[in-house]
Amino acid sequence: MQLTKKNITLWFIILLWALLVPVLAYVASTDLKAGVGLSVMIVGAAICLVCVTNYKLGYYIYITITMTLPLLERMSGSEQSVGVVMDALLLSVLFGCIFKRGDETIKKVKFFRDPLLMCLFLYLIILFMEFFNPETHSFLGWYVFMRVSLRCYIFLYVGLNVFNSLKDVRTFMKYWLILGTAAAFYCCIQQWHGLLPYEQAFINKYREKFGTTMIISGIRLFSFMSDAAVFGIIMACNIIMMLILLTAKRTVITIPIKIVIIISIMLHVLALGYSGTRTGYVMVPLGLMVFFMANLQKRNTILVAMAFAFFSLVILYGPFHSNPTIVRVRTAFIGKQDESVNVRDRNRHRIQPYMHAHPFGGGVNTTGGNGVTYNPGHQLADFQTDNGFLRAVLETGWIGMLLVAGHFFFLIQIAVSNFFRVKWELDKLLMIGIAAASFAAAISQYAQDTSTLVETSIMLYAFMAIVVKIKYLERA
Repeated sequence: MQLTKKNITLWFIILLWALLVPVLAYVASTDLKAGVGLSVMIVGAAICLVCVTNYKLGYYIYITITMTLPLLERMSGSEQSVGVVMDALLLSVLFGCIFKRGDETIKKVKFFRDPLLMCLFLYLIILFMEFFNPETHSFLGWYVFMRVSLRCYIFLYVGLNVFNSLKDVRTFMKYWLILGTAAAFYCCIQQWHGLLPYEQAFINKYREKFGTTMIISGIRLFSFMSDAAVFGIIMACNIIMMLILLTAKRTVITIPIKIVIIISIMLHVLALGYSGTRTGYVMVPLGLMVFFMANLQKRNTILVAMAFAFFSLVILYGPFHSNPTIVRVRTAFIGKQDESVNVRDRNRHRIQPYMHAHPFGGGVNTTGGNGVTYNPGHQLADFQTDNGFLRAVLETGWIGMLLVAGHFFFLIQIAVSNFFRVKWELDKLLMIGIAAASFAAAISQYAQDTSTLVETSIMLYAFMAIVVKIKYLERA
């Protein structure tokens, strides 16, 4: 048999694994931690190699591992340097994209003319300028924030190379909704059978995680994601997109597929309720408003709107008074204003003089817990913003806040424009679904720092890559 380069590589890999198995067994028998560490390094190196050789597959590997890293962290029993893993994976994907020279369609994107991309570039310049902010006390805090921001920008660039057609968009949306359904199902298992022992031990070990998980009415569940808040926001966005997909004609989405979508929606709704994220409860109806306004002339849209309104009325006014999840949902819409909302309003009013006195903000990572960690003694340290726009104006000034708002505005505007530009009904629904989910995420910024959370930033920057790329592909 003639040896080819492919055969030589295959035999080399087989021989390497044959040698590694006894080595790993010996190391593990003498030192378990060293054996586990070596195994993780080898598996990680193999995954990074896959990401380099196939950056499109690496894009999905990065999302999957990043979304499930909190679960692995809880299994380990202690907080780990997950950022290093994320950086290594994403850089491997970027190197693969560079070596493969990306996709030819990337040349159609006008990086320095597109309004959304220009907002991102200007915001990046603001972040670099914050290094010279005299209010900042820590270089480390600025470095950590820049590192996370650059990670998002790299992810966006890779996404612009991954989404080369509407078929790629459909593939991503299938993957994203399947991943969300898996997260929702895992959350339901947590609710029905209780947290696993290692999950209980992990939240009991860290005070801040215990405080955000345990509430008066029970436990805020988080699935395999980092916390309940980010999990609830993603569940709400997915519910919006799937309800929109249900309005498709039977020739576009068949009845069996719609049944699967309905089951997924039910799991998502249950998971959203179990997460205890009141912001997510408000996001769903507000996000659907975007879709209803764009499709009021369609019969299926009216039917879905009526069904959603009926279900909402049953939840809000039905004879369910002992279920803590339903009670928490109701408090987001009816009844007296929650005291926590009043506290946030008083905090915003109290901090307004600082906003006016510092047009360039107090520097990145100076508010909340990050302020205590990186900038102790800062005037903003330990000030809980609970608001993405408020954090932006306090840390980067009014210009930074306006650019953050601009991200959302142009994301929604381009998605709606794509909705009217694309031809096929399924693609139209995906575009308006992204617009509706992005609008809901923008609303959630008022109660959560949505754009900087790891999982939600993955969702938003993937949406940005999709709408920008489709804008130029459909224009051609």
